[in-house]
Amino acid sequence: MIPLKVTYTPEQQAATEARITEAFAGLLSQLRAVVPALAWAARFDEELRRAATRTVTPLQ
Repeated sequence: MIPLKVTYTPEQQAATEARITEAFAGLLSQLRAVVPALAWAARFDEELRRAATRTVTPLQ
């Protein structure tokens, strides 16, 4: 691959940095929405596994 040298004006550089910042902010926002759901799913899965291995004694 041939290396290319690209020069940006300060305005282009600022606009590029702003777009990158917005993209990361959007990603972080999505992660904040998903992480609690993943934590809940992990706890639910753990409870299911625990229930599956629990020994049940029949009523007499």
